[in-house]
Amino acid sequence: MSEEKLKELERTIVNLDIEKAPTLCRELLASNMAADKIFHSISQAMNVVGGKYEAGEYFLSELIMAGEVAKDVLRILEPRYRRSEKEYVGRVVLATVRGDLHDIGKNIVGMLLQSSGFRVHDVGIDVPTERIVEAVREGNAQIVGLSALLTTTVPEIEKVIKELEKAGMREKVKVIVGGAALNQGVARRYGADGYGTTAVDGLKICREWMLG
Repeated sequence: MSEEKLKELERTIVNLDIEKAPTLCRELLASNMAADKIFHSISQAMNVVGGKYEAGEYFLSELIMAGEVAKDVLRILEPRYRRSEKEYVGRVVLATVRGDLHDIGKNIVGMLLQSSGFRVHDVGIDVPTERIVEAVREGNAQIVGLSALLTTTVPEIEKVIKELEKAGMREKVKVIVGGAALNQGVARRYGADGYGTTAVDGLKICREWMLG
């Protein structure tokens, strides 16, 4: 019965049922279902949502909604699932670069990464280069995700990468970028390791880096 309820939880996340999903999570915890199994179901559901988005079955609004449903379930699960560092897929710092106040894309990436097992430190919008480098150092991050929607702020990406080099951390961290002002060529020119056209694309790249 519990296994069936796990599958039902997956379906409610995929179907964007923000009321039923938390209820099912509480019921599963009350039945002594292992928290890591519930977490796995959340990840599986978000993989399905990502597939639907890529196939054109879901649009940005559905992707955002699915992330919100997953976050609600994760909040309930978190007290029972205090992961050790070894249990995280990877450690990621996210930031919108200095001079840019946009955060929707970054927030969606953060939701997807968190629900897929990454430890995410989002340092916000309009973030100075030195603060991003500091966050990477403090969190021993393996990946840095930088967002830039304004063409005037794109050079900030190069500044962050150069500061990571000066701090001796560039070889230890992968840099992925995204945003309307960017494309694959620009990302490569500024020294980024990857470019995500969509949040789902960004998640895939991060998973490939960490899981092979």
